[in-house]
Parts: sequence; C-alpha cells; structure tokens
Amino acid sequence: MKLITGFFMAWGNFLTLPCPLKRWDNDLKNYMLGFLPSVGLIIGLIWAGVSLLLAVLPIPFLVTAFLLTMVPFVLSGFLHLDGFMDCCDAILSRRPLEERQRILKDSHTGAFAVISVVFLLMGFHAFFSSALSISIDFVDLCLIPAVSRSASGLNVLLRRPMGTSQYAKGEGASDSKQKKKASAIILVQLILFSAAGLLLASQPLYTLAVTGVTFLGAQLAVALACRQLGGMNGDIAGFGIVWGELLGVLALAVI
Repeated sequence: MKLITGFFMAWGNFLTLPCPLKRWDNDLKNYMLGFLPSVGLIIGLIWAGVSLLLAVLPIPFLVTAFLLTMVPFVLSGFLHLDGFMDCCDAILSRRPLEERQRILKDSHTGAFAVISVVFLLMGFHAFFSSALSISIDFVDLCLIPAVSRSASGLNVLLRRPMGTSQYAKGEGASDSKQKKKASAIILVQLILFSAAGLLLASQPLYTLAVTGVTFLGAQLAVALACRQLGGMNGDIAGFGIVWGELLGVLALAVI
C-alpha cells in the first residue's frame, strides 16, 4: 500500500496528466521520489508516441522539432524547467554561497535565468532538428526521461540536503531506512526499463550510448550545482533532469 501511495504521489506531483488515484502521505515523500523513473517512463512513452504521430503527418520538420521540444516540459508542468532557471540564476550570479542560496529561493526571475532558458530551448530545438534529419528510435525517447529522473532521484535521496530544502526535514533512523528502500526502488526500475529498452531497440549499442550520456549528464549537472549551492534540493534535481534530457537529445543527433 505504501508503494502504491508513493507511485500516485509521484504521478500527482510530477505529472500534469490527471491522476487516476489521488493519494498523499507526508511520511512517504521518499517513496514518491522512488517512483520518479516510472513518471519519466510515462512521459517518455507519450513523447515517443507524439514523435511517431508527427512522423506520419505532413508537418515541416522544424515544426516537429518545436513540438517535440515542448512535450516533456508540458507534461511535467514546467516544474523541472523552473528548477533549472532558479539554479542558473544562483550559480551564474557568482556571489558568495549564502547569497547564491538566497537567490535560489527568490521567487523573482533574474536575467541569468532568462538567458539560460533561451539557450536551453534553442539547444533542444537544434538538436531535435538534427536528430530528425537522421532518425529517432522510439525506445530512446521512452528511456531518456526515465533515466534522467533516475539520476536526479538517487541524488536527492543519497546526497546531503541543503539546509533550506524540504528534504532536510525528518532526518532520522526511520527516514534513512526509507531512503535506502526508495533508492533500491529507483535502481530496480532503472535496470528493468533499461533492459527492456535494449531488448526492443533497433540499435542496442546506440540506445546504450544515448541513455549513458543522459545519466552521466544529469549526474554531472547535479554534482556541479551541489558544489556551487552547498547541498541538494528539489531545484537542483530539476536542473539535473533538464541537463540530462538536453544531452540525451544531443546524443540522438550526434552518436
């Protein structure tokens, strides 16, 4: 029952799709994070389905690239994009640590956030345009969001939280045990989804490279942000997810 509740908490919190079973338990936030890969797979399946639909419609490929750029952001309610912008504002300010943390929590949008998101969306569009001129494997689009969320979810559960993070609350023996279980849940999903993807992929080595770049990109982005901001929080998780997906799409275009 706890796992079911955690799954639907993740659905309701990280997806804009109507949640079929609304459940919430403040004591199960770690299990909610544990099902981030499943949320990513749902996004990936829709992302891949949209790409197949657009492929058979008489739509210019630049328009197709724009629509594919928007799909994961719309499905996640722009939640992770917001975290990406907040982190860019704080990191690029080059201020002392306390000031960077204050900027991170500031609800106002700064110039660095705007500049960064413009370049991000340009990058997504350019990489998709290039990938479409070659071909995109359905499986790769399914896996990219699941893998990026696996990396960020593990980082939230295993890294030291920032003092102002909601995940800093409730640190104790029971919370630590729950985090270990949630981390194991993420790893099980990552292994199962990746194995299924490699079996279904038209070019397994290519898919392995794309997912590897996605996971490594998310990990490096989180590590950089944690070093710059003094700990882990939800904004940094979003920062990692966005960077992982951007680099995954780049891998689609160049590998």
